[in-house]
Amino acid sequence: MTGAGGLCTVTVMTLDPGPRAVLVPDLGEELAGAVGRLERLLLALRAAEHAGTALPEPLSGGAALAALRRLWRAVALTQGRWAAEARLAGRVYASCGRVEHVPLRLVDVDPVDVATLSAAAAALGALTRGAADGGEAGAELVAVAARISGLLDLADTAESIVLREYLAAAGPGGDVVLTPAVEEAYRATAARLDAMWPRA
Repeated sequence: MTGAGGLCTVTVMTLDPGPRAVLVPDLGEELAGAVGRLERLLLALRAAEHAGTALPEPLSGGAALAALRRLWRAVALTQGRWAAEARLAGRVYASCGRVEHVPLRLVDVDPVDVATLSAAAAALGALTRGAADGGEAGAELVAVAARISGLLDLADTAESIVLREYLAAAGPGGDVVLTPAVEEAYRATAARLDAMWPRA
């Protein structure tokens, strides 16, 4: 469009990719505990910023904190007692119908929030390396931020797409018995998720 003085102005629009369906393992209380520890760190940084400390993006302005909270609100109902209370704690069985697998559950997350958390992990890493008292606790929380973002940003494979479509067709909350082919897809996908977040 043409502005004052005949100058051409360009409006740049950012496309919102919209939510992405991802598979998340039910880690019981483990993921909630990790999110809680990370949230406390981000709250402390927010307080430091209010007191005058300059923070890099996306730690500044509470952006990373807000992204973490939105992601947890989305993911919480796939985890442990939160899933049970919402009657979404369906079990996943092997094709024999007797062996129970760790449930993998579908959840829609905002890729922008995932990217924000990933960038926050990098910024936290830089802060920790630059702080004399960063220590093991700081490094552990950097790893937590990276693992959460990685868990929610795992690239699709043929196996994960097969599994995701099978679970979506089954619907939330009910028990699922995998077919032999889908069980192979489950094992491949679960191995990748375990590499990102090894279970205790």
